[in-house]
Amino acid sequence: MQLVLEKPDVYKLSHVNQDNLWKKLIADLFEDFLLFFLPDLHAEVNFSKQVEFLQQELFKEIIEHRQGRKIADQIAKVQLKSGKEQWILVHTEIQVVDEVHFAKRMFEYFYRISDRYGKKIVAIAIFTNKSTKSTNQYHEKYFGTEITYTFNKYVVSDFDEEELKKSPKLLSKALLASIYFNQTKNEMSHRSAYKRALLKEVWSLNNVKRTEVRALLYFIDYLLKLPRAMSEQLVRDVKEEIRGEEEILHLYKEDLPPTLAAVLELERQEGIEQGIEQTIKQIIGGLIETGADDEWIAKASKLPVTKVKEIRNELK
Repeated sequence: MQLVLEKPDVYKLSHVNQDNLWKKLIADLFEDFLLFFLPDLHAEVNFSKQVEFLQQELFKEIIEHRQGRKIADQIAKVQLKSGKEQWILVHTEIQVVDEVHFAKRMFEYFYRISDRYGKKIVAIAIFTNKSTKSTNQYHEKYFGTEITYTFNKYVVSDFDEEELKKSPKLLSKALLASIYFNQTKNEMSHRSAYKRALLKEVWSLNNVKRTEVRALLYFIDYLLKLPRAMSEQLVRDVKEEIRGEEEILHLYKEDLPPTLAAVLELERQEGIEQGIEQTIKQIIGGLIETGADDEWIAKASKLPVTKVKEIRNELK
């Protein structure tokens, strides 16, 4: 069973669909996701066996539909080196939720899965917005009956930005993008600078699978959305930045994220324009060789006289 996430539902430039962006990124980089957040569990997983994700129809039977809530829940099934199967619940909370019932909801997920499927589940909750007061523990005590449930909880904004910059782990780039998204909601010029730096860092990564680089490029490109004018300027800036590394574009040309796709298209258009310019120069050069004067050539070619004179000087 595998989770199928179609790109049109995820990558819409008109709307930053954070929940689906996170869901797809976690699925694409699941091994690195575990390495970053749960290294002890990562060490026990047999990654030669394919990671499976519960189909959404089955998942909805476990976790009730919460209309209007920006969340991204997944249940991954992995094989441990011991041969046992382990289920992992990943709950990504996009908006700030300081609700007293959050921990209870996480407990409900646990006992429903345990009751229905007999599986013990590792749970992790990730808050991608600013700090939250929601606890990672559910406790209930009533006349001698007592239960305590604790789960893994992380808040993106709690990570140290400088440490993330130094980290070689792929997820650190996604966390930086999320931090920058929250920091620059009203500062698009800063967002553009952060986006440019992150994109360059990712496409320059060595010894990383192409699919993983592509997943990160897409996540950063769509999460750090910019106004049209700034986006167009970013394309021009990236074109200069990538000069000498054009092979990057051709490695991913079949499935490039928007910014790099626009850079490739800009190069194509400039190539066409350069070809046209060269053809014009060849024609004008031929007319000059016949002895025609600049005014006649300008009239015949419908070019400004100054342009004809410029070409004549170049040919000299």
